[in-house]
Amino acid sequence: MRIGVPAMRRYVRPAAILSVVGALVWLRCGPLPAGLLDVEQEPSTVLLDRHGERLYEARADDGLRGEWIEDGAVPPLLERATLAAEDIRFDWHAGVDPLAIARAMTRNVRALQVREGGSTITQQVAKLLLARRGQRPARGVWRAKIGEAVIALRLEHRLSKQQILALYLNLAPYGNQIQGAQRAARAYFGRDLRTLTVAETAFLAALPQQPGRFNPWTHPERVARRQGHLIAVMAARHWITAEDASAARAERLILSRDANAFLAPHFVARVRREVAAERPRRIQTTLDASLQRTVQGIIAAERATLVAHHADNVAVAVMDNRTGDWLAWEGSGDYFDTAHGGTLDGVISPRQPGSALKPFTYAAAFERGLDPGHVLADVPSQFATAETGVLYRPRNYDGRFRGPLLARAALAGSENVPAVALAAEIGVPTVARLLRRAGFSTLDRNAAHYGLGLTLGNAEVRLDELVAGYAAFARGGDRVTPRMVLALDGTPRPAAATERLVSLRTAFWITDVLSDADARAYVFGRGGSLEFPFTVAAKTGTSQSYFDNWAVGYTAEVTVGVWVGNFDRTPLRGSSGVTGAGPIFHAVMLAAVQQARGFVPTERAAPIVAPPADVQRAEICATSGMPAGDACPARVMEWLPAAPTAQRCTWHHASDEGLVTVWPDVFREWARQNGRMAHTPLPGTSAGLVATPITARSASVRLTAAIDQADDRALRVTRPLAGAIFLLDPTLRPEFQTIALVAAGGDPGRHEWFVDGRPIGADGSETQVRWPLSRGRHDVSVVDARGHVARTTIDVR
Repeated sequence: MRIGVPAMRRYVRPAAILSVVGALVWLRCGPLPAGLLDVEQEPSTVLLDRHGERLYEARADDGLRGEWIEDGAVPPLLERATLAAEDIRFDWHAGVDPLAIARAMTRNVRALQVREGGSTITQQVAKLLLARRGQRPARGVWRAKIGEAVIALRLEHRLSKQQILALYLNLAPYGNQIQGAQRAARAYFGRDLRTLTVAETAFLAALPQQPGRFNPWTHPERVARRQGHLIAVMAARHWITAEDASAARAERLILSRDANAFLAPHFVARVRREVAAERPRRIQTTLDASLQRTVQGIIAAERATLVAHHADNVAVAVMDNRTGDWLAWEGSGDYFDTAHGGTLDGVISPRQPGSALKPFTYAAAFERGLDPGHVLADVPSQFATAETGVLYRPRNYDGRFRGPLLARAALAGSENVPAVALAAEIGVPTVARLLRRAGFSTLDRNAAHYGLGLTLGNAEVRLDELVAGYAAFARGGDRVTPRMVLALDGTPRPAAATERLVSLRTAFWITDVLSDADARAYVFGRGGSLEFPFTVAAKTGTSQSYFDNWAVGYTAEVTVGVWVGNFDRTPLRGSSGVTGAGPIFHAVMLAAVQQARGFVPTERAAPIVAPPADVQRAEICATSGMPAGDACPARVMEWLPAAPTAQRCTWHHASDEGLVTVWPDVFREWARQNGRMAHTPLPGTSAGLVATPITARSASVRLTAAIDQADDRALRVTRPLAGAIFLLDPTLRPEFQTIALVAAGGDPGRHEWFVDGRPIGADGSETQVRWPLSRGRHDVSVVDARGHVARTTIDVR
């Protein structure tokens, strides 16, 4: 049966209509590419300080820095500004705007090139979603546009206008590798999106259309012109009032360089490495951003002084003693100073700490029964080393010897010789063990490798570990494991672990000595960088050849450490721990205490560590350190073990001629050279008799003179000893490294001294020749008035 034409027309027309409807339904309701709307927030990793302030934002896996805003949270002002910039009829079209497409085609034909695409916000969302999935666009502009248009229609079917707009504002590029309006608001204005003004909102809305062309850092004039256009559009459509428009045009924008992204960069880098395996999105650190900025400001203020000392690098670390939290961490003084290694982190770079290690030697000694009243010998001394025949002869910073020194004065005054003598007394392995238990990870050689110089800081240590070690004293002897992170993605990290390092009594003694300004005044004077209106235990250090200087100290709340030097190990000039690191330490300590307490105390109140029950105040002889006797000319109060009173001072005795001091053998030569072997007036009398050097036969009888006489009257060199080996001390300036040349016998008159045949000088009955040490093997000779010659040979290494 044949169907006629009219009948065919009856069937074709409905079929055509059904086909068109079906096509439209397919275009509108057809499937989206698999996973296109599986849009999970991929924000960059944000690091916050302890109070929630943003420190830094690491880019996400796609290389962008973004921050998500939820549906319904888009500020109305930003919504209108974005529509004015990108899609004026967004509320009315179904995903594709035919008028915009016609306008774009007309302009492109006139220009004979593609200059405008006519894309709606929905089409741009489609493009951004496809790019997010890594899907390559179709070849050819129009094929790509058609594909985006189809997806736009289907997005409009599935999502509300608010959801589509939120997707756009979260995915749109805002230049300078910034994704999303929320992150852009923080990057360009340092504020939350909801706080922006009309002018600032229009500024942001101007960027996504062409982020490179409208880069505010390179083409601010282009952004300003487009911003003005958007303000005019919003005013014309009555989305803002005329008054708002006028104020927005007059507003002068102040852009932020997102400075917070570079706050504490060394600290941020360490935190990111520490938690890299956990891949958190939000990291709350221990850092106090306010204190960190203050530290950076202090360093900037001291820069001229640092330059004068030829110091290019500074490291500062501040720890909360109670928790072990790092509150401030500055690695170089200027992260962007590429000429001087600004990206290097001086807080973790091993360097020689000099005398800053001495408190640990004294702590080890106190743990073995010594106390601050123990007497140490500050006299010319030489000590055996690990190398056979090589002796170590330390000297003090100023080249002077002060005889008997109480441990309190020796530590407070940072004298080298007593510290070495103490290390020799208790053993270097004892000191090394305590340092390793205190957390010094860089001490990876045996004690013999470091030798007695360990107590003077010849080993390299890290500033963060030095600060943590000092914090143990502030905590009463408990060492706490330092931490940098408080929480990851809102989950708190465990509290820091603690362990006993030294006894409470030892921690009290160390703290009491280091906070005793009177005890260190004989070397450092008063009123310097180590003194504060409140109690601070402090110590400085200077390394060999003056490459580094340090200052470290603590209160009950915080411990502050400062290193000053050069990463390339260029020596400093005219700088020590007191003059280089000291001023920075002083200012940072004031700021840290202000931050911890909320104010700066103006008086020395409670001690940092309270006196434990097993110590008591007692009067001792200022010279011998023994409980003071009736004849002791000078007495001091000291914290001693709470034990039965020991024997009273045996050094000082009353005699008919006056006060007699019985010097132990180790001090006799020092006393003789310093005129201390004579009788002195008894306390309360006006005169005393001068006598020859004496030794005591009995404390109750008159003492008789004893004169050392040599049996051999021939001229000889008594100092230095024949074959002596001297080691140059790396902690001292060359002018302080001298030895005395002493002869005996021969003609008692004038002696002429020669080293390697070169005249050095002459001595007399009351003068002495000193020769500055220089490396090598040297011939030392002396000639008396009658021409007699004596020689000896020494090595200086």
